[in-house]
Amino acid sequence: MAEEIEEVQSTQVGDPEEGSFYYESEDWFERNRQKLMIGGGAALILVAAVIFILAKWLPERNLNADRALFPAESMFARDSFDLALNGGKDGPGGVPYKGFLEIKKKYSFTRAANLCNMYIGICYLNKKDYKNAVEYLNSYSTSDPVVGAAKLNLIGDAYADQNKSDDAASYYKKAAEFSGNQQFTPMYLLKLGKYYESLKKYNDAKETYTKLKEKYPNTMEGQEVDKYLARLSTES
Repeated sequence: MAEEIEEVQSTQVGDPEEGSFYYESEDWFERNRQKLMIGGGAALILVAAVIFILAKWLPERNLNADRALFPAESMFARDSFDLALNGGKDGPGGVPYKGFLEIKKKYSFTRAANLCNMYIGICYLNKKDYKNAVEYLNSYSTSDPVVGAAKLNLIGDAYADQNKSDDAASYYKKAAEFSGNQQFTPMYLLKLGKYYESLKKYNDAKETYTKLKEKYPNTMEGQEVDKYLARLSTES
C-alpha cells in the first residue's frame, strides 16, 4: 500500500502529462471551475469524479490491463511459471512484458488485477510455495460457479500437499458445496470422498459417496460410486 501511495505521489510532481488521469481531472476542473463555485460545489465535484472514474478512467484502465495480461497468460499456458509471475524480456514479438505480480500492482481495481490473484496462486502452487498460493487464491473474488469451486479445490490441494488434512478436507468440501454444477460438483464430491478414505474417516467418506449417488445419479461419478461404497463396507 505504501508503494502504491508513493507511486501516485510521484506522478503528481511537476507538470502532469497530457492524457493522464491527473491531467484530464485538472483540465476538467479548470473548465468547470465557475459552475463548481455556485452552490453545492463539493457535491458536484464528488458526482463528477465518480462519473469520470466509471465512464472513462476505469474502462480504459481495464482495457490496458487486459492487454498487459496476454503475454503472461501465454507463459502460464506453457507452464513457465517464473516468467508468468515476474515477466521477461522476450514476450510475443520479442517485446518485454509484465508478469502477473506487476500487472496486479500496476492495474489495481481492475478485472485483470483480480484475475491475477488466481493466476499467481496457481503459479505458486506449482512452485510448491503453499503460503503464497493460499494467500493469492483467497484474494481472488468470483461468484462464477465453476471458477469459484475450482479456486476452493486448489486451496484444498495446497493444504493437502502440506499434510494439513483438516484444512484440505474443509476446502474440498467447500468446493463440492459451492454450486450445484452437474459437471464439476460430482467430481469434487468424489474427490472429497476419496480424501476422507485416505484419512480413514470412513463415515465421512460414506456420507459423501451417498450424497453423490443420490444427488447426481446420472453423472459418470454417480454411476461408479457404488464400487467405493462397496469398498467402504469392508472397512466398517
